[in-house]
Amino acid sequence: MKFGICYCYWSKNWEGTDYPQMIERARKCGFDGLEIFWGRTLTMPQAEIDEIVAACRANDVELYISGGFGREEDLSQADEAGRMAAVEKSKRLIEAWGRLGAHNFSGINYGAWCKFDRPIDKEKSFEQAAKSLKEVGRCAADYDISWNMEVVNRFESYMLNTAEEARKLADMVDHPNINILLDIFHGMIEEDDLAEAVRIAGNKLGHYHMGTNNRRPPRPGFLPWQEVVDALKAINYNRCISFEPLVRTGGSVALEGGNVWRDMLPKDADDAYLDKLIMESLAFIKGLF
Repeated sequence: MKFGICYCYWSKNWEGTDYPQMIERARKCGFDGLEIFWGRTLTMPQAEIDEIVAACRANDVELYISGGFGREEDLSQADEAGRMAAVEKSKRLIEAWGRLGAHNFSGINYGAWCKFDRPIDKEKSFEQAAKSLKEVGRCAADYDISWNMEVVNRFESYMLNTAEEARKLADMVDHPNINILLDIFHGMIEEDDLAEAVRIAGNKLGHYHMGTNNRRPPRPGFLPWQEVVDALKAINYNRCISFEPLVRTGGSVALEGGNVWRDMLPKDADDAYLDKLIMESLAFIKGLF
């Protein structure tokens, strides 16, 4: 089992230019991986790529990619020319992640994130996404990348709101590199049983996100942590559990999908506080295994 931490825990923005430093910080806090947003990966200069790869090797840290797609990248769009262009861009992204040494991409990577401005035809969207993902899966296999479709709440997508819906699409695609990302925050809103969601995803579960009901780091509370962990163990899950706390206001995390509208940290919270908090959270989850 690997444990990862999302870059956005330490930053108010989804993306940055200090990834090598954050890779080292992730290791010092006990994490095996750092998860970064996909946006800049297609245009990163080679010097930055080399620094990131070197930092991962020096600290024995894996790089994970995540994030949501916009209209341009929407693999479920009805327009065939647009869909095919989105497939081609997905292939270029996979090649870019190969240069970074990443083997895991998770997010709203089947449709468009937080876009509800077009008529909704869920059945057609599934058909188009499946057609696209079959081709994307073949490219992902060439680079040993697991393309994990994120199950999110109804306020962020109309397509995959439950593990059952994600399993349906994964089975339609039927490719070993097209898998599922479950996130306990989204599941808390949409699922009847968080542990059963894990069992439904089963062998197609490629990534798991953890955070509390208000997107703070995992901690004791009313979420059924032990039941979820027991379900992960029951399906022999051995990939990555990545922590995705969204706790900072005033940046792209708050304004572009994260919706952080109040202070989630003490006024005097500094880097030392953040590191201590996330290490305690990691110890809590590891203790459940």
